[in-house]
Amino acid sequence: MFSRFFLIAVVLVASLSGAVAAQDAPNATAENSTVGEQVNTCSEEITPTLRLCSADYVDGEAVLLLDSDTRDRVTVTEAVALTQSRELRRDSFIVDGKTEIRMRVQPSNGRAGVTIDDGTTLYGVPLETTSTIVAGPFTASDAQAAGLGGGAGVAVVTIFLVAKVVYGRSEEPERLA
Repeated sequence: MFSRFFLIAVVLVASLSGAVAAQDAPNATAENSTVGEQVNTCSEEITPTLRLCSADYVDGEAVLLLDSDTRDRVTVTEAVALTQSRELRRDSFIVDGKTEIRMRVQPSNGRAGVTIDDGTTLYGVPLETTSTIVAGPFTASDAQAAGLGGGAGVAVVTIFLVAKVVYGRSEEPERLA
């Protein structure tokens, strides 16, 4: 009787240890900005009159928000590390005030980027692409859920194996150590 109680206590402590470890994970914060939001500061200066407000990679497209004090013509070119020869996309745009530019960009080796050329300055902009295996910023609650799920899974399997041995349904010889 005492060995059953001891075994159940060990299983319970083991299952709770995953939840405690998950609660110790540091809080992670993520700021999501969409292109539709108005960006108040355009701090990346390309030229004295042309500024980059934001650069995102959305559904296979480079989405740039540029701000210009004057009417500027810029050429946006796909910029990637190539493993094989191919034609790069290039298009010209007129930037007058805050202007959103969308251009299809094919990533290479999980990386993508564009260059902005106004005729005198060539400015490179790396784009963040998400991983195809694991995506998204994870929070402390995600870590807690993973810890609880893992602990619960271990507890269920252990209880099943213990019950199988206790009720004599196991055909394997009992280990002493």
